[in-house]
Amino acid sequence: MDESGNSLDRKKRGAPLGNNRGLGNRGGGRKTVYSPRMAVVARKCCERGMTDIEIADMLGIGLATLYRWKAEHPAFSRVFKLGKAEADDRVERSLYSRAVGYDYIAEKPVMTRHGQKTMRYRAHVPPDTTAAVWYLKNRSPDRWRDSFRHEHIASPYDHIEDTAELRALLTKQAQELGLIAPPIIDITPKASSSPQAIAGCCARAASGHEAVAPPSSGMNARRFS
Repeated sequence: MDESGNSLDRKKRGAPLGNNRGLGNRGGGRKTVYSPRMAVVARKCCERGMTDIEIADMLGIGLATLYRWKAEHPAFSRVFKLGKAEADDRVERSLYSRAVGYDYIAEKPVMTRHGQKTMRYRAHVPPDTTAAVWYLKNRSPDRWRDSFRHEHIASPYDHIEDTAELRALLTKQAQELGLIAPPIIDITPKASSSPQAIAGCCARAASGHEAVAPPSSGMNARRFS
């Protein structure tokens, strides 16, 4: 304890004792300016399409205070949803009227013998195709959304399953285009050096009265008449 008899172990948080308006004391802190009338004003602002910043300026508070009131007062938060929903409905009705066309009462100043008069007449706004498209796309997207057709063109590479087949196809196409020379195929039969082959050649030569040189290994057979 100190000289005045107060305990030193006590730790006070917030404003000093005796300040009834200080944050931390019972009943302390600045009193809020929120009232149910604020919710009525906020709803009218939402119905006119005003943003949160504009509504906060209209109420004379900051944007952070506006968000805090939404969290602390459910009724205040509810009027924002209802008011903005009504504004959206008004826009939808206006879009529908523009899509199908509408009539309105117009005024036009005219000069008569008694002076300038205001003549009222019924004017007609014709339907707008763009407004109709936007309205139908949002109301019936399954029927009026943009559709795209994707056509698949057959390709000679669709049936290829391995690398060897692909290499053979590319080689064939390159040969057809003249990019590479076709392979040279040797159709000359190879000579055989076996005794049976030599005897057969000699027998055929004797019967045909032809002199045939016996084939040798690694050389092509030559026929002499």
